[in-house]
Amino acid sequence: MPTIDLPILQNVEAISSCRDRDALGRILLQAAEVLLGENAEVAIFSRMLQGETVLKYFLGTTGLSPLVAPWPDLLAKVPGDGQAHTLADNGSLYGALPLFSSEIANDHQILVYAIDAANGGASLESLSCLARIYGNQVSLLDYSELDTLTHLLNRKTFDETFDRLLTARLANAAEVTAENRREHAEQGKPAWLGVIDIDHFKRVNDSFGHLFGDEVLLRVGDLMRKTFRGGDRLFRFGGEEFVVILNAENEALAATGFNRFRASVENNEFPQVGQVTCSLGFTAVLNGDVPTDVVGRADEALYYAKEHGRNQVCCYEELLAEGAIAPPVVVEAPVSDFDIDALFE
Repeated sequence: MPTIDLPILQNVEAISSCRDRDALGRILLQAAEVLLGENAEVAIFSRMLQGETVLKYFLGTTGLSPLVAPWPDLLAKVPGDGQAHTLADNGSLYGALPLFSSEIANDHQILVYAIDAANGGASLESLSCLARIYGNQVSLLDYSELDTLTHLLNRKTFDETFDRLLTARLANAAEVTAENRREHAEQGKPAWLGVIDIDHFKRVNDSFGHLFGDEVLLRVGDLMRKTFRGGDRLFRFGGEEFVVILNAENEALAATGFNRFRASVENNEFPQVGQVTCSLGFTAVLNGDVPTDVVGRADEALYYAKEHGRNQVCCYEELLAEGAIAPPVVVEAPVSDFDIDALFE
């Protein structure tokens, strides 16, 4: 009776149960290391649509530098034909294997490895199988988490994504010591949440029909993917409303990113409809925030933008500082004189 490799099955289980897209790549890398052996070097590279290739994850014992030289040619071939490639060099076998790309991704991910050429070949088919299992899980996540029209993340995934963001921020903050506090502050990128609303969208549907209205939504979704970066999270909340969780070092850079998107919509020619504009309100995401509070602040800034001319970006904190909007009213719960002991007399 054939034996079952329990560690591999445990890693397969971890891949097939993971709903965190950021963690999924790391789990695949750990599974690949278990499969290929403790002396293997494995990594995942990201090939951006603009052509730049960057390292995302790495596991190994000797460090990354010995692996760099053989890989550029392999990495260059993979995005072009989508096939796995291998190269034997100086007693080692190097390989590059394309991974399934999510519909929300603006990059292509490539699994690369370096193993002893004398022992390596037997595990490579199993590695390809692991990559396919990873791809199946990404595909299932796309099916369950994406809006069917725009293929942006859907409303039901927002709370879970938001909770993961705050959990990661709190974990990073807990690791900050007095010695590295300044470095952490310089490297950290606060999150900002923006709510986008297409101006006069009902007029588009009434004038041109819902088919062209849907085309506007599709084009806006495409512009979001092209304008924002891979680490930003893009959602369609329903109707003509969209949400972005954006990483930026300060309010000014966040405003620049949101304004870049607003201008891309204004300057785009929409089929039959012509010009379309959007309004946007945004706010900082704070530790301890809950989704309803942060969306509520961004909504308030959005309403201000729409009431004061549309086709503009407004920041909640800036409006608050200028006195353009009122600060939130804290309502204290009334003190009750109810005597619970009286129930038992």
